[in-house]
Amino acid sequence: MKRALCLGGLVVAALSLSCGEVPTLDEGIAYISPIILPAPALAIGDTLRDSVGVATPLRIEAFGRNDEQLPDPVATFLPTVLPSPLAISEEGIVTASDTVSSVRTVQIVGRVGSKLQTTSASLLVVPQPDSLGRTSDSVKVAAFPALDTLRVTVTGLNRAGTRVVVPGIVVRYRIDIFGPGKDTAAVVLTLDGRTVSRPDSLAAVDTTDASGLASRTLIAAGSGVDSVAVIVRARSLKGQPLKGDSLRFILRPSQ
Repeated sequence: MKRALCLGGLVVAALSLSCGEVPTLDEGIAYISPIILPAPALAIGDTLRDSVGVATPLRIEAFGRNDEQLPDPVATFLPTVLPSPLAISEEGIVTASDTVSSVRTVQIVGRVGSKLQTTSASLLVVPQPDSLGRTSDSVKVAAFPALDTLRVTVTGLNRAGTRVVVPGIVVRYRIDIFGPGKDTAAVVLTLDGRTVSRPDSLAAVDTTDASGLASRTLIAAGSGVDSVAVIVRARSLKGQPLKGDSLRFILRPSQ
């Protein structure tokens, strides 16, 4: 039975992008996902890897007419602009040239068969990060309830040996609460100091921006809390802990 579908972010198996009847291609494919990147960045002269440093190919997921997920299709990936600092194998393994001298953003598209193509995906080519830093050793707040923004910067060495900021690196935050009131304290990490997506947000993830900066804002309320520690972690693009990994922000209520 044919159905009418409008699928945001998914590529429909038709030459037109408007809503309408969705035909079925070979292997029962009706539509495909955008490109699935194992990481937002890869290091100059290295291979694209997952969060633990294992070389991982690009992927596209395929779906049938009833929205059921199908086995991953055979796909071809290519940069949208040539020449490119990236080489992409038939298996979807991406390698960056070792001649890249600065941060580059490369757009990639994926194709399945002759009729399906994804939207472009952005992949950063960056220096290998080696250090995680912060603006101060500790942050003190006046009293609970209170909030403060916790900023960290990821850096590495470029080809010239100069230390530069590195964008596209995943940074993870985690809260520890200390004191007799820790079981009833309301302490969460937010993006903007206001929006709480869930009431138990003791962990958060950010990705460094163009300035190499990641940040989260702490909202804390409660009594009997001695201190709150926010532990921040980041790894290199080979999955190794950065220098400064597991750094701590210590926040205490005023006495």
